[in-house]
Amino acid sequence: MCGGTLEIIPCSHVGHVFRSRSPYKWRTGVNVLKRNSIRLAEVWLDDYKKYYYQRIGDDLGDYGDVSSRKELRKRLSCKPFDWYIKNVYPELFVPGEAVASGEVRNLGGESPSKMCLDSAARKGDYHKPIGLYPCHNQGGNQMCLDSAARKGDYHKPIGLYPCHNQGGNQYWLLSKEGEIRRDEACLDFAGRDVVLYPCHGSKGNQHWIYDEDLRQIKHGISGKCLQMSSDREKVLMSECSQSESNQKWKFANYDPSKVAKDSDV
Repeated sequence: MCGGTLEIIPCSHVGHVFRSRSPYKWRTGVNVLKRNSIRLAEVWLDDYKKYYYQRIGDDLGDYGDVSSRKELRKRLSCKPFDWYIKNVYPELFVPGEAVASGEVRNLGGESPSKMCLDSAARKGDYHKPIGLYPCHNQGGNQMCLDSAARKGDYHKPIGLYPCHNQGGNQYWLLSKEGEIRRDEACLDFAGRDVVLYPCHGSKGNQHWIYDEDLRQIKHGISGKCLQMSSDREKVLMSECSQSESNQKWKFANYDPSKVAKDSDV
């Protein structure tokens, strides 16, 4: 962005020496990594920073003064982050192009169960079944799709956990291609559990169709629908039924105008 170059040399190695302890002192309760990542976003991401904040939650806290860093960027005549996306990393999925973003909330039960899809979705922890957990932002029995998957361990079922409205494990994107994704991981169903798997862009097991009127999430290949189990602890795939309340889901920030015209999404 500022005119530098990066050379990839075959068989080269890069070393990083870590200190045994940090030489700096921070106030109790300060998340140093989050604070620094927010400072980076404020200086370099331009309008794209809003997507990062949606992902980590909008409570940014005190990240300090970044005016001198912005002035340095201006003085170096650095290109905008949009240039970086289009020229350096064009294959990156941009959240702004998504049909929906945020929680995937279950609406079943005698009163709305408020369970949401939840997943930590860290690379290396894919292949774990997606879960349902109470939606944290409204407490009680609010449940959202959630996954506590870590890097290198995909294939675990997605779960349901309390919706917390803070992004993180419960922040999902519905792409124009029908992927329900988090970063580079997509919901995948191959006949058993619904798990996280690296997005491949070929639809197949990762193609989902959301019916906004029926509130159903249908799997493209199997024709089955995503459903919360009767004990509200698991995510199942079942034959679609309009009378089954546990198959009712709501995507946050859903925009049907973004659905691709040549897609079944």
